[in-house]
Amino acid sequence: MEQIRAVLDADEIIEPSDPQYGKESQVWAAHKNLHPRLVARPKSIRSLSALLKTLNDTDIEFNVRGGGCGSASSRGVLISMSAFDDFSFNREEETVTVGAGQLWRHVDQSVEKHAPGYSVVGPRCTYVGVGGGTLQGGLSWMSSEYGLACDPGNMLDAQIVLMDGTVLWASTDPDLLWALRGGGGRFGAVTAFKLKAHKYPQKVYSGYIMYPREALDELAEKVSRFAKENTDPKVAMHFYCLDMVQGAFVGKPSVPGLGILAYDAHGEEHGRNLFRWALEVPGAIDTTKGLSYREVNELSDGLEAIRGETNQMMTAVVIPEITEDLIKRTWTWFDQTLIREPKLNAGTFVLIEIMQKEAFNSVKSRSDTGWPRADGRHVLQLGTGALNASCTKEVYDLAVQSLADGAKAICDNYSVENCLPRDWEEFHDAIQMFGENVPKLREVRKRVDPKDKLRGAYDL
Repeated sequence: MEQIRAVLDADEIIEPSDPQYGKESQVWAAHKNLHPRLVARPKSIRSLSALLKTLNDTDIEFNVRGGGCGSASSRGVLISMSAFDDFSFNREEETVTVGAGQLWRHVDQSVEKHAPGYSVVGPRCTYVGVGGGTLQGGLSWMSSEYGLACDPGNMLDAQIVLMDGTVLWASTDPDLLWALRGGGGRFGAVTAFKLKAHKYPQKVYSGYIMYPREALDELAEKVSRFAKENTDPKVAMHFYCLDMVQGAFVGKPSVPGLGILAYDAHGEEHGRNLFRWALEVPGAIDTTKGLSYREVNELSDGLEAIRGETNQMMTAVVIPEITEDLIKRTWTWFDQTLIREPKLNAGTFVLIEIMQKEAFNSVKSRSDTGWPRADGRHVLQLGTGALNASCTKEVYDLAVQSLADGAKAICDNYSVENCLPRDWEEFHDAIQMFGENVPKLREVRKRVDPKDKLRGAYDL
């Protein structure tokens, strides 16, 4: 550890007693916090390069933290990337260059201020990290039109520091850039991304429409029909369950309700007409309105309050279609999970993300990017979770098994290879998920990290 201290400035070292330690080491899922002995927060590429080069020659355990929804931690050194927070806009090229240590809220704010009239393909929640959110795919409200954040048309380049201290833009190493596009961050520490900025509407119709649980049958029929008939790439929708009283946090049983998050980039007038079927369902509570793209992404900011407070497990499966029966099977899974273990009322949810097939098919073949695209159009996301204090090993094991069993029971043809490469539970087999790209990913990793020092959520 003294070797680590020797290559960093004093203000780049955060001890457990430091007031900044909690902020710079906090994880999303509480059970994954390994309480690092030291947090290193390099403030320059020079410091990061020296740090990785030193770690490459020691046996010290370390990990790299982007600060978003991931749960990267370490028993030894945790490298916080939060100091890499630059932003620049090139109007002639229509590109932005952003520091990889930021949260997406910072990018949304900077784009709105410095690149008016443009938007960038990025996650739909502002508390997602730029690094993890991009390297692990990057689903966006814009994806049905422009693909994933990591696609060649969006992630144009990435600056990366390798384990031997080498600093380069990945475009000078095409195989490395290929691996970074969906292959995750186990190839080095990415410090910046060069992203395509797209001209995009500045007023979007969006917001929540909430319903009592009794509306499920009607909504199951109408949502499945909307998913089938809607072919507009500027229109999307989330259909989800919610706890009307956040029972786990106020000591009360869950009261499950239903919600739709509507999205129409054509504007409020068009959106209200398109989503009239949803607004007219009995019991609907309408909070939709015209919003900026940044404001749409901020709609879910309230969920950030649970960061580090719950043991949260998730899986997300790309599915070809949404049927009425699939929706009902999904909600049956939700109900049965909470009946079986009421302690899971702090993080159990279902979310059906309605998109266009182009979101996963903006590349020509499965071998064009590190992650071979799943065959489908929409996303079924399942979550289980409990307050940290009440999540015993038995509760945790049941929660993870419930996810695996639920995905199989809900989907007509479930396969781990169709799971998004961002949620890593015990049943997420990386070999299946990356399929025919595994040999090339292994080859790239061996070349850029020959001592196999970089750790991550998965292993090939």
